[in-house]
Amino acid sequence: MTPFFQYKSGVFLIALAVFVLAQSFTANNAYAQNNIEPEIRSKAAPQSPLDFDLRNGATFNLNVTNYGFSISGQYRRVLARNTEWVTEGGFGTLKDPREQTFFFFGQQLIPNKFQRVFNFPVMTGVRHRILANYIDDNFRVFLTGMGGVAFSFAYPYFEDRIAPDGLPAQVQLPDSRIYDVFQGWSDGSWKTGYSGKFSATIDFGTTFSTLTALEFGVMAQYYPQGIQIMEPNRLEVTQQGASVIRGEGFDAQTLFLTPTITLMFGGMW
Repeated sequence: MTPFFQYKSGVFLIALAVFVLAQSFTANNAYAQNNIEPEIRSKAAPQSPLDFDLRNGATFNLNVTNYGFSISGQYRRVLARNTEWVTEGGFGTLKDPREQTFFFFGQQLIPNKFQRVFNFPVMTGVRHRILANYIDDNFRVFLTGMGGVAFSFAYPYFEDRIAPDGLPAQVQLPDSRIYDVFQGWSDGSWKTGYSGKFSATIDFGTTFSTLTALEFGVMAQYYPQGIQIMEPNRLEVTQQGASVIRGEGFDAQTLFLTPTITLMFGGMW
């Protein structure tokens, strides 16, 4: 074979190899596009209670706060696809953050406590769904802001005795009797203040007619005249006896601020 034919054969073999490699690359690329990378489907539009002709809702709520457990109820009215008007009323207690609770032979003792407080906040506001286009309907996130009034009933923690100066001691004396939770109501009084809450709520499930939700929030209550939960006076005991030092106890509390964790159960119609 002459050098010329050897050269032509080499060029032909190189060209054939390049052609085969190119066809193989094209086939592999088409296979990857058709099998490994499926077509991206657009997310379905978020649903709303209005799609199911649901305009009203109600829940029963179990709350955990700095003051313990409380209960509440919430009514919802759908205003737009992602917006609802809400009204909430609850029942619980208020405590002073300076309280310290001890248990002595099964009896609960709270040194320096002056009054127990039952609390009834009533609030109204708006909640709005956020990130609806990015989070599925079975995990609906709402931001809620509410404001309103708060009613509190404060009544004595112990039997207030008369001090040697002829005035109520307003501090526990050695012979003072501690009331249980059902005693002392006749000596109680009502306090009126303001309440507000900001929270983030997660509604679970794709069925809008059944409501199950978890809420994390911050709740504030303000009483302009304050609530005297801790003793306003101080008891001083010396060898000569016990004496009441007035005005040297605890101040009345005006602002109550607490985080809240709430479980909600209810439905819509």
